[in-house]
Amino acid sequence: MSTFVKGGGTNTTPFGRNEYLRSTNPKPQTESYTLAASTVPAKTIDGVTGQKILQPGTVLAKITSGADIGKVGPFQAGVVDGRQTLANIVGLNDTFLPWQLMERDVEVAAVYDCTAVQAWCIELDAGGASIALTNTTADAMRSTKGLDIKFH
Repeated sequence: MSTFVKGGGTNTTPFGRNEYLRSTNPKPQTESYTLAASTVPAKTIDGVTGQKILQPGTVLAKITSGADIGKVGPFQAGVVDGRQTLANIVGLNDTFLPWQLMERDVEVAAVYDCTAVQAWCIELDAGGASIALTNTTADAMRSTKGLDIKFH
C-alpha cells in the first residue's frame, strides 16, 4: 500500500519547492519586491561551494541601511541593515530561487496575507543558517501593520 506524506519535510531541501502554506483558499495575497542577492548566504551543496538557494516560506524583511537600501532580504538575527527588525518584515517569500541569486538581485513575491504552517516557514539565525520560524517572529507577523499571516 502506498503512503502519502504532505507538507514541509526535509526532502525539499536544498532543492525543490518548500511547502509552507496551510491552504491556498482563499488565494494568498502577494506584493513584489527586489531581493538583494548579497543577503542570501552561500552554502556548500553536494560538495560545490558558493551556492545560493532561497526557498519559499522564508521570512523577508526590508533593508533600511547600506548599499541595498529599499530592497528586501531574509529576516536574520544579528545583522545591522534592518533585516533584523521585526517591524521591517514584509511577508513570506513565495518565489523559489535555486540559482538566480548567484548572478544578480531578483524580483520576488512576498505573501502578506495567508494561512501558513509555522514549522514549515524559515528564518535565518545569526550565523546565516536556516531555522524553523520562531514564536517571536511568528507573533510579530500576526500583529504587524500590513501583514495578516495566520500560523498553524
